[in-house]
Amino acid sequence: MYYSRYNLLLEMKKNQDYPFALMNSLSGSFDLVGSEEKKKLDTLRQGESPEDQVFVDYLFSRGYLYPSKDAEDAELVRRWPEFEKALHETEPQVLLVPTYACNLACPYCYQNGIKQKTQLMTSDVADAFFNYLKAKFPGKKPFITLFGGEALNAAPRQKEIIDYIVKKAVKGGYAISAVTNGYDLKEYLDILGQAVVKEIQVTLDGPQSVHDERRHTANGKGTYTKIMEGLEEAIRRSVPINLRAVVDKSNYESLVELAEDLDARGWLDLPSSRFKSQIGRNYELFECYATPQHLLGQAEHWAMFMELAEKHPVLRKFHEPEFKGIHHLVQSGELYLPSYDTCPAGKTEWVFDLYGDIYGCTATTGQDEYKLGTFYPDVKMKEKEVKEWQERSILTIPECRECEVGLICGGGCGAIAKDRLGKVQAPDCHPIKDILSLGLKYYGDQLLKMGF
Repeated sequence: MYYSRYNLLLEMKKNQDYPFALMNSLSGSFDLVGSEEKKKLDTLRQGESPEDQVFVDYLFSRGYLYPSKDAEDAELVRRWPEFEKALHETEPQVLLVPTYACNLACPYCYQNGIKQKTQLMTSDVADAFFNYLKAKFPGKKPFITLFGGEALNAAPRQKEIIDYIVKKAVKGGYAISAVTNGYDLKEYLDILGQAVVKEIQVTLDGPQSVHDERRHTANGKGTYTKIMEGLEEAIRRSVPINLRAVVDKSNYESLVELAEDLDARGWLDLPSSRFKSQIGRNYELFECYATPQHLLGQAEHWAMFMELAEKHPVLRKFHEPEFKGIHHLVQSGELYLPSYDTCPAGKTEWVFDLYGDIYGCTATTGQDEYKLGTFYPDVKMKEKEVKEWQERSILTIPECRECEVGLICGGGCGAIAKDRLGKVQAPDCHPIKDILSLGLKYYGDQLLKMGF
C-alpha cells in the first residue's frame, strides 16, 4: 500500500470536531479529519497499516492510497489528457502593445528595465497583427487585450491608432479588453464602446493620498481624481471593471480606506460581471526593486490580508482571495483539476508589440532575450524556444513531478524560473502549503458547514 505523495494534511480553522483537513490534488479529494482519523493517517504515513480496514478502504476509494507508487504514477499520466483538453478549450488571450511609452512614472513599474521605447504602432503593423490572428487561430476568437506601456494615452495620434485597432477588432469579431492606469480612461470610453468590451483593468493603490504618492505623472501630478472620474463613467455605462490594487508593506493597510470608499459608492454591491477586484503583490522580476524592505512574500501577503480583514470586514466584501483553490472549493464543492502547468506563456497567452515582435507572456514583454518570433514585417518563429515553453509542465520538470504540491503550483512562472535558474524547464517554487493553510482558516466556517 502506498500513501499518496500528493496527500496534504493541514490544520483547519480551530474547532472541536475537525481540527484537520486532508486533500489530494491528483484525485481532487477533500475531507475534514478528526483527531482519531489523524492518528490513523499518521500511522499510514509511517508505513504501517491501521487495524480499521473500513478506513483504509475509504482512503483507497478517495485516491489517498494506491496499491503502489507505480499505480499513482500511472494515474498521474492518465489524468494528463484531462488537463490538456481543458487547456485547449481555454479561450486564448492575445495582448497587443501599441506603445511601451507611459504617461505615469510609478516607482515600482516592472518595465523600468525595458530600454526606453517611445514609438507608436502603425496601421501596417496593426493590419499584420490581425492577419496573423486569423491564420494562427482559425477556429477560435481570442479576445484582444490592449497592453503597454500605457495603451490608453489620450495623445491624438495614439487615440487614432487605438480607434483603428478597435474598428479592426469589431470587423473581425474579436472582443476587447484593456490593462490601463486609467488616467485617460474617460477619453477612451466611446472608442472602446464600439466593440464588445470584456473588461477594463484599472489600478488604484489606495485612497487618494496613498495612490497619488505611488502612481503619479512624470512631473509629480496626482492621478487619483482623474482615474475615479473615468471609473465612474465606465461603471455608469456598465463597462466591466477589474480593479487592481498593487500592495507592499508601505501601503497594505490603506486598502481598508480604499475598500470603504468603493463600498460607499455602491461598487462593491455590483455583480462580479460588472465590478471585481484583485490584489497584486509587488515583487522583483528582472530588475531589483528600489525598496526591497517593503516587499512581501506570497504567504506573508495573504496573512496580512487575513489579519486586516479580521479587523475590517469590508475587506471581505472588497476581495475574496483564492488561496490556491480553497475559495473555488467553497464556491463549487470541488477542488480544481490537477494543474500540470500554471505558466500560460505560448499556450493560452501571447503578446504582440508595435515592432512586430512576439512574446509568450506579459512578464517577458519587451525583453529581447525572451522574444519568440515576429509577425511583421515577416512571420518568423523560434520554434525551438516556443516548443520549450509549450512543453513545460510538472511532467517535464523532475523537481516538480515528485513534489507534493506540484499539481497545485504547476511549476510556477517560467519567466522567473529562467531568470533565476537559467532555463524554462526549472521550478519556480511557492509556499503552497502555507497559503492553503491560510485559506482553510479564512474560509473555515464555510467549509465546516459544508460538512465534507
